[in-house]
Amino acid sequence: MTSKPVVAIVCDTSKSGPHIYHSVGDKYIQALRRCADVTPVLIPSLEVPVPAEEIFSFADGLLATGGYSNIQRHYYGDAPAPEGENEDPHRDKNTLPLIRQAIAMGIPMLGICRGLQELNVTMGGTLYPRLHEIDGRFDHREDKEAPVDVQYGPAHSVSVREGGLLHTITGADEFMVNTVHGQGIRDLAPGLVVEALADDDTIEAVSVEKARAFALAVQWHPEWKAWENEQSTRIFRAFGEAVRAHYQSRVSK
Repeated sequence: MTSKPVVAIVCDTSKSGPHIYHSVGDKYIQALRRCADVTPVLIPSLEVPVPAEEIFSFADGLLATGGYSNIQRHYYGDAPAPEGENEDPHRDKNTLPLIRQAIAMGIPMLGICRGLQELNVTMGGTLYPRLHEIDGRFDHREDKEAPVDVQYGPAHSVSVREGGLLHTITGADEFMVNTVHGQGIRDLAPGLVVEALADDDTIEAVSVEKARAFALAVQWHPEWKAWENEQSTRIFRAFGEAVRAHYQSRVSK
């Protein structure tokens, strides 16, 4: 038994030469350790996924991270992506069912960027595959030529729903966030509640209505130097508290 509760993170997959690699960005791991005070454990994205019951026998939370790949479009009823689009079928196959199971089992869950999109798709929503091509929307993508601190620096504000989960966590009606995404929510899934909007009406945060446990997802990247940003710290701290509460409930049975 670990001294701290465990949060599961499903890996991205990539190929280098003939070999497949499973990985998670260091920034997510650091934010979980430094702000949520939990132990991150990486879950491989296998062809035959590790069963949710096996994962949640030792993990008391789930983090669905951002990633460079996009969800395969057939999951939300869209036509196949153009050739060359970065997709990760193994991550889709592992993460989408795991999110569904976490919600059903009352496991605390935090989604970030791709993780927000995964939550929406899992629950029956749809996405804009190219958000910047939609009239009236900002270009929410980062400038890949800029230094990384600029890419992940404050880019626009979000308006927070009064009385919602995010408002309770942050205590703020509005604050600045970074923006590093090309896709976004089109049709909000049944059972999700909008927690924050950008000025162009892009959905920036959602929660699961009537969730049995903490279930929040945001479109920006609070994990980036989370310990230097008040709102990011509060998000990860609240997630960590929910994970610890689940851990205590599980081990006391």
